[in-house]
Amino acid sequence: MDDDDGIRTVVQWQLNDSGFDVVEADDGAAALQIMSREVPLLVVLDLSLQAVGGLDVLRAIRAGRAGVPKDLPVIILSGRSGETDRIVGLDLGADDYLVKPFSPGELAARVRSLLRRAGPSAISEVIALGSVRIEASSREVTVNDNRVELTAKEFDLLLFLATHPRQVFTRHQLLETVWQSADWLGEATVTEHVHRLRNKLGKELTTPLIWTVRGVGYQIDVSPSRNS
Repeated sequence: MDDDDGIRTVVQWQLNDSGFDVVEADDGAAALQIMSREVPLLVVLDLSLQAVGGLDVLRAIRAGRAGVPKDLPVIILSGRSGETDRIVGLDLGADDYLVKPFSPGELAARVRSLLRRAGPSAISEVIALGSVRIEASSREVTVNDNRVELTAKEFDLLLFLATHPRQVFTRHQLLETVWQSADWLGEATVTEHVHRLRNKLGKELTTPLIWTVRGVGYQIDVSPSRNS
């Protein structure tokens, strides 16, 4: 989250190159709205955001008002280098503080280090995708607060796609990751499970959740541009 297009581009390039999917926002209000739809593993946060400031975004995260876990890892990336700014940011719950100008490689290293320290807790127990909520520990799915009954593999498939929003997976990749076998199961297995998921979720959804990327595979995308 940064209001500087150049900074966002550099950060996105570096983190993409390090194997991370990146969602960007140029102001605090947009950032909170995005996080209410897609729960990130970690946040890189500038303090000088428009509409809603960076510290206000951090307060919302730590208070659980952004629809994300309160212990979501947060790295502040700011041009404010004063000791007071660092103390305020860290006291409000930031996990790390990096001053601009910065080394993109160092930022990526800090992201990796923080996620390693966070461990399994870095993966949210509850994933919110619009009106769909997925509870990993209880293996429950609700749409508009109505529970949806899924088979074990339907849930596994949904959870895997939900933890990789907007990333496209081939049927072969899904067989290898969700079913852990691409040898004795055919790709029709994936097609059938996606079909059943769509039917079960679609009874409550007003817009699609799982999309087919023609000639490639499937992805989850709840972005407004996709659903408009």
